[in-house]
Amino acid sequence: MTTQLPDESPPLPDESVSPCAFALLGLSVCEASGRVHSWSLTLLCLTFVTGLLSSSNSDVVLPLLMLGLVPAGCQIYFAWRLAFDRQVFATWARLRNESLPEAMRAFDIALGTLLKKGNPASETRLMLDRVTGARRLHLLQIAALFGQALTLLILMVSLLWIPRHA
Repeated sequence: MTTQLPDESPPLPDESVSPCAFALLGLSVCEASGRVHSWSLTLLCLTFVTGLLSSSNSDVVLPLLMLGLVPAGCQIYFAWRLAFDRQVFATWARLRNESLPEAMRAFDIALGTLLKKGNPASETRLMLDRVTGARRLHLLQIAALFGQALTLLILMVSLLWIPRHA
C-alpha cells in the first residue's frame, strides 16, 4: 500500500491563524536583522582596514571602497526599517485578536498622515502581508550583506593580484 503525498499543501486561510501569531513571526524576523547588521558593520570595518593597508594601489582601492559603501548604505536602511517594524510588531503581538484590526487600521491612518499620503482605503492590509513585507526587507538586507562580502573579496583579490602583475 503506497500513499502518495500531495504535490502542494493547501494554503492556510487567513482566519485559521491568529493575527497575533503572525505579529510574533514578524517580530522574530525583525529581531534577526540585528545580527545581519552587526555582520555588516564588521565587513565594513574589514573593508576599510584592508583599503588602508593597501594605500599604494589607490587607483583600485578608492573605487572599491566607494563601491563597498553602496551595499552598506542599503543594509543600514533595511536595518533601520526593520528596527521600526520591530516595535510595531511587538505592540501588535501583545494585543487581543479582537482589538488588532482596529489598531492596524489606526496605524495605517497615522502612517498615511505622517507620510502625507492621505487616508488609506477603508480596508486595512492583512497581517500576513505585513509579515511578508518584513521578510522581504530582511532578505534584501541579507543580499546587501552578500554585496559587502563580495566587495571585500574583490578588494582582497585585487590587492594580491595587482602587485604581482604590475
